[in-house]
Amino acid sequence: MIQKLADKSAKLKWSKYHLCACLTAWLHDGQFLMGKECRLQVPLKVNGKGRTKIENQVRLGYHLAPKTGRGEILIQARTPESEIIIGKGTALSNNIALISCSKISIGTNCNIGDQVSIYDTDFHEISPETRNNSAGETLPIKIGMNVWIGSRVIILKGVDIGDHCVIAAGSIVTKSIPDRSLAAGIPAKIIRTI
Repeated sequence: MIQKLADKSAKLKWSKYHLCACLTAWLHDGQFLMGKECRLQVPLKVNGKGRTKIENQVRLGYHLAPKTGRGEILIQARTPESEIIIGKGTALSNNIALISCSKISIGTNCNIGDQVSIYDTDFHEISPETRNNSAGETLPIKIGMNVWIGSRVIILKGVDIGDHCVIAAGSIVTKSIPDRSLAAGIPAKIIRTI
């Protein structure tokens, strides 16, 4: 009986979070698609004018992982041309921000730790005279399959992370990482092949 009540409560919470994500995407003229058998354990905020696609069996949030506030996951495809794709079987922890003005693609079966930020844009131009004129340079990000990204990692524009990589906690990734690499540091450097 207790298990049935817990399952019902989890389904209601999932429905509420899913409905809110659909609503915020719609209010911002964006497109939001979520596959089957996804698990949603924290609030999901999807906004922007672009397209967000979450494939089957993706896990969003984890109730035992570290949380700041409600542990909300922000997925923001800002422009009509921008796109964010999260591959099948990928797991995202709490307090994650994915912000795109171009394209962010995350492969299948990835594990992404808490407080990870992935940005394919500079948000502002560099020059002080034109800083507030545009989002600055924007380049797509591609994360391969079976990649483990540790807690508090920041991934910046134009980065490709190869299949089966590990990015150590607290790293800032500014350059592409080849397949089967362990990378760490600020900026992230390849430590060894795995």
